[in-house]
Amino acid sequence: MDQHDIFTGHYRLLQRDQAARQRLMSGPKAGLDEYFGSGTVPEGEFRIEIISQEPDTITILLPSPIEEDTSNEALDAACRRIYDILFTDGVGGYLIPDDSLTWVLRDMRSKVLDRSLGE
Repeated sequence: MDQHDIFTGHYRLLQRDQAARQRLMSGPKAGLDEYFGSGTVPEGEFRIEIISQEPDTITILLPSPIEEDTSNEALDAACRRIYDILFTDGVGGYLIPDDSLTWVLRDMRSKVLDRSLGE
């Protein structure tokens, strides 16, 4: 199985199945576990927020507010974000606002891939 098939399949499902889309939007962690398998989303003190792309809407994602430190390094860090974009019929992906959450997402996606390749 191509490692991208399971992720592409999820985006396609969410484009076509309004009930699955609504379940994911109302409970992101439960919705991801529902599709990819229980325990997919690692435990931790973080939230997953779903922003639905709409055909007549421009979505602006604001960077996290910076602390009182306004050094060039702090400003640079606040302006850099990691985008993990998956292309299907449209564009979907993940915005990761903090380097530590990069590993949460990678762990989650690794679990999904391991499960999909083991089937």
